[in-house]
Amino acid sequence: MLAPPRWHAHCRMGACRACPHPHVTVLTHDVRAGNLSTPKSTRPGVLTVPKDRHETALRMDSAALFSLDECMMAAPPTGRGVRAAARRGAVFLDRDQTLNVDHGYTHLVDDFAWMPGAPDALRLFHRHGIACFIVTNQGGIGRGFFTAAQMQAFNDHLVAQAEMVGGRILDIAHCPHHPEAPTEAMRTPCDCRKPEPGLLLRLAAKWNIDLEASVMIGDRDSDVAAGHAAGCHAYLFDGSDFASLARQVIDRHFTFNEDSIHA
Repeated sequence: MLAPPRWHAHCRMGACRACPHPHVTVLTHDVRAGNLSTPKSTRPGVLTVPKDRHETALRMDSAALFSLDECMMAAPPTGRGVRAAARRGAVFLDRDQTLNVDHGYTHLVDDFAWMPGAPDALRLFHRHGIACFIVTNQGGIGRGFFTAAQMQAFNDHLVAQAEMVGGRILDIAHCPHHPEAPTEAMRTPCDCRKPEPGLLLRLAAKWNIDLEASVMIGDRDSDVAAGHAAGCHAYLFDGSDFASLARQVIDRHFTFNEDSIHA
């Protein structure tokens, strides 16, 4: 297996294609549709995940999306006199250099370390009943730098660590493709590698998420572009303090719901 290259956060490899949206350096701005003005509050809505449901499993399926609770995937009841379950907004998070420190194709559990403010951010989202999902490009799989099983072990560890700090990751979607993959099957173009919106669209369909009421957060322009393409609000994280950005996202896009707060 090839050894993955390593680089510092400030000189990491860029996205596989140019972002059509302007680069945003101020983390407090909502950059939806290139508009840097202070956004108005969008439709409220939080997805409350009962604690007893979530803790059924932490293991992920490396071949596709993993599920922490198959019951959450059940279709809402329909028929005369029955209201379908309302779609709710959610938060989509990039993984490397947003939640955890990126060492360059990060995949070893021993290399796991939180980004500044990430534990507090996850705890805040969870306490406000906001469902959190991870959407991550893992092109190292396609390039042969690490295996899907190694990625799965790292993700398992991240989910467990999130639980320990009072947060919750409901689901993870990943793209294994890369422009420089040695095999055609793992080579882009594809519909899931960010800035394409495929990962967000898959999760939205699976979990009945209202994308227009949702937020995408990541450290690259490709994260912002994927959020825009899916119809979400999008924020570029500058690496300084994720908790501060989380508070702004909650204040601007999610209504405080006392009943959803977990002590």
